[in-house]
Amino acid sequence: MFFLIGIWGGPRRKYAALKFILFTYGGSTIMLLGFLAVYLGTSVPTFDIPDLAGKIPPGLQYLPLLATFIGFGVKLPVVPFHTWLPDAHVEAPAPVSVLLAGVLLKMGGYGFIRISLGLFPQASTQYAWAFMLVGVVTMFYGAIVATLAKDLKRMIALTSINHMGFVLLGAYSTASSGSALGVQGAIFQMFNHALAIGSLFMLSGYIHEQAGTREIPLLKGLRISMPRTATLLMLSSLAAMGFPIYSSFVSEFMVIAASISAFSPYAVTVLVPALTGAYFMWMLRRTVLSAPTGSVVVKDSPRLDSAVLFAYLVPLFILLIFPYIILDPAAPVSQYILHLRGG
Repeated sequence: MFFLIGIWGGPRRKYAALKFILFTYGGSTIMLLGFLAVYLGTSVPTFDIPDLAGKIPPGLQYLPLLATFIGFGVKLPVVPFHTWLPDAHVEAPAPVSVLLAGVLLKMGGYGFIRISLGLFPQASTQYAWAFMLVGVVTMFYGAIVATLAKDLKRMIALTSINHMGFVLLGAYSTASSGSALGVQGAIFQMFNHALAIGSLFMLSGYIHEQAGTREIPLLKGLRISMPRTATLLMLSSLAAMGFPIYSSFVSEFMVIAASISAFSPYAVTVLVPALTGAYFMWMLRRTVLSAPTGSVVVKDSPRLDSAVLFAYLVPLFILLIFPYIILDPAAPVSQYILHLRGG
């Protein structure tokens, strides 16, 4: 990823690539120290996860949990370890942004569920409220700052931060309340996010290639000049905002319901999808629904490319009707977390 951004990225590619690798390796180094503390602190030193799960003394769990929070928090990312992400996305080529959002960010969510919750269940349960609070702050931060973004790709990148806040909140809602809904919703959200945001990043790259800009105020009348691209942009935006025709609505609903069951004031998180919908509608009103102003955009996406981009959204339609395709495989994970928690 460092070379993909640093060689083929935008004008500030070297800065973005260096910032990305410094954040990543900084977090990984701290996490490594946490793993070494576990190795040296257990009676039988081992790095074998099955041998460690449920056997790490509670007193030894706190500092390694903090270390893994920093390591995986950078990768997810969560506030305040998020600042590398908008720069990396804005400078990366569109296909690289898809890889970054669709695969690399999910390593953070995987780590929280497999390592942080799986190896340190007692400490995770005790401090679940703190991690949930970070998740809520991340959700609101991503949504609020995205409303101020004028660059289309930067707005999509900030939406990733918003969506990954749902993952952290859902995972630790299970640790707090003992409801399996949170972890299952977090896993479902990661899958939905990859498809919805992946589609938007590809579209932003195509629009930039044709228009020569990603500045939202300068993109006018796309429904006239690029009707297929504009239609896909609207459909993908609806998926990113969790519109009820997509499975992203289900995953966000699950996480919000789980957080409310853990702590009722977290009902305030229902405002996050509203904010997300607001700034996406703001963007669509200015780019798709506005009148054309002699834009240089003259070429619409080919039919084959449009079909490929639409394929990103097809699973989101299907999973709304058949969510068990994802939720059934996720059920043993939630049950395992609850078993370690003692719930």
